[in-house]
Amino acid sequence: MEERFQRHYDMIDVEKLHTTPIKIIGTGSVGSFTALSLAKMGAQLIEAWDDDIVDEVNIPNQFFRLKDVGEYKVDALTSLVNSFEDVNIVNHPVKCNGSESLSGIVIVALDSMLPRKRIWDSIKNKDDVELFIDPRMGGRVARIYAVNPKNGIDEYEKTLYHDDEAAPERCTEKTIIYNVLGISSLICKLVEDHLNKPIDGCEEIILDYATYSLLYNKNK
Repeated sequence: MEERFQRHYDMIDVEKLHTTPIKIIGTGSVGSFTALSLAKMGAQLIEAWDDDIVDEVNIPNQFFRLKDVGEYKVDALTSLVNSFEDVNIVNHPVKCNGSESLSGIVIVALDSMLPRKRIWDSIKNKDDVELFIDPRMGGRVARIYAVNPKNGIDEYEKTLYHDDEAAPERCTEKTIIYNVLGISSLICKLVEDHLNKPIDGCEEIILDYATYSLLYNKNK
């Protein structure tokens, strides 16, 4: 393993990443590229949930091929990641409703707030979950929250809202590939940070490509 990951071995604890469970809920744009990136960093214990099927409109912004259209996203993702990194993702072509056995690092890459909140409620204060990552995207802007589910609860829950409170977006302004890749890379950096020194409280990253700005806030 040292030879394979020698170019970043001193940047991240690859041995720890290799044995840390990573649960990815939602394998569309952010979830699919995050799974590939984490596998390339050395993650081995990846588990994914998504009941959606690859559609042609997903191809420009998600880690899928035209020939994957019609397949379950988790099945196509498992095949793709395995071909790149020989990592066997445990996949579930169903919705994750919060009753599943979640542990390690939980990444919720979903489009709506209701299931995100349901999953959060199921893992907060849970000893088996060490980090909760919540990426949110709209057009050229992203917010990413990294939360310790034991002591970042109050600050994180201030950011939750109902879906009908979300600002409306035109269908043609929902997502673009460079924002997807930027979010995925920041999620990987947060995983690196956590493995090197566990994240405490609630961290927020705001990425705005419209203004070329990156803001970081930490609350304990």
